[in-house]
Amino acid sequence: MNALENFDKWNIIAKYLANECTESENTKLNNWINEDIENEIEFSEIKNDWEILNLTNTMKEINVDNAWERLKNRIEKDKDIITTKEKGRAFQLSGYMKYAALFLMLIGIGFITAKVYNRVSHSNRIEYMASNNSGNKVILSDGTRVFLNKESKLTYPKQFNTTERKVQLAGEAYFDVEKNPEKPFIIEVKNAEIKVLGTSFNVNTNLPDHQIEVFVETGLVQLTKINGGEESILISPGDLGVVSRKSIEKHKNTDENVLAWKTKHLVFKEENLNNVINVLNKVYNSNITCNDQSVLNLRFTSTFKNQDVDSIVSVICLAFDLKTEEKDNQVILTKKKG
Repeated sequence: MNALENFDKWNIIAKYLANECTESENTKLNNWINEDIENEIEFSEIKNDWEILNLTNTMKEINVDNAWERLKNRIEKDKDIITTKEKGRAFQLSGYMKYAALFLMLIGIGFITAKVYNRVSHSNRIEYMASNNSGNKVILSDGTRVFLNKESKLTYPKQFNTTERKVQLAGEAYFDVEKNPEKPFIIEVKNAEIKVLGTSFNVNTNLPDHQIEVFVETGLVQLTKINGGEESILISPGDLGVVSRKSIEKHKNTDENVLAWKTKHLVFKEENLNNVINVLNKVYNSNITCNDQSVLNLRFTSTFKNQDVDSIVSVICLAFDLKTEEKDNQVILTKKKG
């Protein structure tokens, strides 16, 4: 998007936040994001700031119309930012677009940055709470990419210090860590610590009995149990490290869907339907149930790539001659009556 004026970039980002981008604008935005890691980091920070702003209800406390007028006056004075006027009328946005563009530009000129971050950060640290889906991506200052599962929280500094890169996680996240042998990347969780130099792996703290699971996709990960005496293990690609209150151990991962919440790639091989339903509910945040044990014991084999949950349920129903009933925000699977 180098050919675009700076204001056009903000305009397209604002339209993206308002879900009003055209296909052409989405292409321009994606091209700009993919041009440079700095662009990707900038865009990630903008998205995170926008979500933080909504979460803290800061938007409700701003007189948008007054701020918008102040903003337009300031923009019109800066010929490097915007010089466009059409038929004597200054450029305007309305509705949600105005809020989105206003936020992005205010961040740029310093109207509300301090107000937002004073609420959600302490000493240059940011708390990011993922929304109720699995499409939350954060890019850290070193270029590390973090994909957060729904309702997970990541706490991290705006800039890492000179000796280490330390973050805190509650929930589940996939980390693609930028390699830096001189500065280890450390993740603190409730009763363990994960240390790497550069690798990709999944961390899940959403387990019963305070268990923590770490699945390694590439590289090596050091997992340390910190309660009841420190004990560490090294986890290799394809292995799963597990920390409980009393032990720390590793073994080969046998769950082919361990990353399905992120990839939306599901594999079922002679899996009983009860487990299939549990996986779908986790991956898609759905509420599928079945009270018929004979149905839950059925074995299901199939592979799905980037399909929505309704399509998958339809395949299951077709395979076993089942039907669905929606009741109390649940999708109930039952046998069709003869």
